[in-house]
Amino acid sequence: MKIILKILMYVFLSVISAVIIWILLPNPESDFDDTPRKSTEYWELSTGSKIAYTQLKSDADSIKSTIIYLHGGPGGYIDNSVIETFREISKQGYNVYLYDQIGCGLSERLKNPVEYTIERHSQDLKEILEKINAPNITLVGQSWGGFLASYFVAKNPSLVTKLVLTSPGQICPIDSSKYDTFDSSDYIYKLTSIDDRIDKINAKINDFSFREITWVALANLTKNTIFITDNKVDGILHKVSKIFVKGMVCDSTKVSIPTGRPGMYCSMFTKKSCENISESIRDKMKKYDKPVLILKSECDYLDWEFAHEYKELYPNSELKVIKNSGHSIYTENLQDYVFEIVNFIQLDIE
Repeated sequence: MKIILKILMYVFLSVISAVIIWILLPNPESDFDDTPRKSTEYWELSTGSKIAYTQLKSDADSIKSTIIYLHGGPGGYIDNSVIETFREISKQGYNVYLYDQIGCGLSERLKNPVEYTIERHSQDLKEILEKINAPNITLVGQSWGGFLASYFVAKNPSLVTKLVLTSPGQICPIDSSKYDTFDSSDYIYKLTSIDDRIDKINAKINDFSFREITWVALANLTKNTIFITDNKVDGILHKVSKIFVKGMVCDSTKVSIPTGRPGMYCSMFTKKSCENISESIRDKMKKYDKPVLILKSECDYLDWEFAHEYKELYPNSELKVIKNSGHSIYTENLQDYVFEIVNFIQLDIE
């Protein structure tokens, strides 16, 4: 009997060891490039965040305004294409800062993923503004970055001169019942649905391997970046981004395959934190009476109601549809993207 128990114990321990080794094996999808650019600099903030950023200094004789770009996600990053896009804007008299939010891209990862919250991102942004110390600030928020920008100005309205929201993400807390009150707007006829393509993309995205599902589940359960490393789960999000990028454009032949490093822990736990945002955020947004530009792409995969709610809330806002473009507007229609942003910011400056 003792021999049988020993054998069973040996088998049990062998299975457990094999499972642990299987879990700890590296992620073959972690083929992202997280090499800092020559232009990469870092802010070390009192919040504990180490933030990677690129500054584009204007060569113009006088600086009209300072632009801070907030990328999408949560969990996205600054890529080379957005830097080159804003280089064109910078040439017209604007200093531009593009930074990877904490836990994303080239910025440092947090040891405790629970610390990834929208409030942490907002506090980081506030300290970044203090470091820049510029008189006229325009926030340009892309997708999730649009809501982060709105969350920030709701709490710090005096710190931002103008707001640009491009393909903005859904406002939290989510209240889709409000959409029923929206009248069909005249711009809707300009939009082109890509729902069929998105459905096919989502089907591919949900086809995770068992090990990937295990990694994500354990990351969510243990909140332990030593056991389930950032490298593993960032690789999963990188795999997803390489598939979903086909939903970011009107013309799927114009896809630019992502190469940078996303932040899965940042994505997971920042989204969770958004569930705790007070409904009063909408009331605070209504009180922001400075100019707001909302750009909605023709083939945006996000529902039109998302962008429309921003227009409903901000009293001094305008919404424009950018034709021949998907969620990442500048990928297909750089000319109109740059024109609309520059034209909006320079009003009342020159």
